[in-house]
Amino acid sequence: MRIQIVYFSGTGNTKTIALGYERVLSRLGHQVLVSSIEECDELGSHELLIIGGPIYAGNMPDELINWVRKNIAEVNEHQKAIVFSTSAGLLNANGVKSIGKKLLKKGYEIVDTPTFEMPRNFYIDKYEPTPEAIQKQQFERASELILESIKNIDYNKDLVFHESVIMIDILADVFRIMAKSMGKSFAIDESCIGCGKCEKNCPKQNINFKDKQYSNKCILCTRCIHNCPVNAISYKNKKIEQYRVHHTLVTE
Repeated sequence: MRIQIVYFSGTGNTKTIALGYERVLSRLGHQVLVSSIEECDELGSHELLIIGGPIYAGNMPDELINWVRKNIAEVNEHQKAIVFSTSAGLLNANGVKSIGKKLLKKGYEIVDTPTFEMPRNFYIDKYEPTPEAIQKQQFERASELILESIKNIDYNKDLVFHESVIMIDILADVFRIMAKSMGKSFAIDESCIGCGKCEKNCPKQNINFKDKQYSNKCILCTRCIHNCPVNAISYKNKKIEQYRVHHTLVTE
């Protein structure tokens, strides 16, 4: 089976799950292509689409939602799809419904919508990092969930979303506006070594590291903070403990 995996990932949790799917499916003999939405302008020929992203304020990032609207065409051959999300909590993780319903309208058969509870990587204002012992458990559970998820590929399990997703899409729009304002509180301090990693990795080209300035396009992915090699980026003049994906998925 030809499978395409597309994802948006801020600090690595969603990318880790996407690569976990790739590893298992490739081992099963499928032809798998995986890429971030920043690398993929259009989909290739595929029989199964797997698409995933993190949860920002109850929905997928506006960046991913708009990518789906713009870059995924209608299909007529009953292609299947898996939509997954990663989130520090599962209570309001509604992003799979938003993306799933949009894929349904484009003709896809949705066979699974797993939500992976992963370590918290957004704690710039009021949250705390996930304790190490819980992180380990989350990666163990994620490994199991990937294996459970791919079992649905061989069944004619077509999920339908009856409820409207208008309100959760509005939440994504509201968060996008909030992010632009909150993003103005990021700053690069004098410990910056000028490597340019933050500017290069920013999905919105929102950073000019030479001038140590942020513009108004931030989406609060916090990729800049967590990937800075010297932790030179602060939020509201506060240094943030950096998050790294350092556990591995065991999918053998």
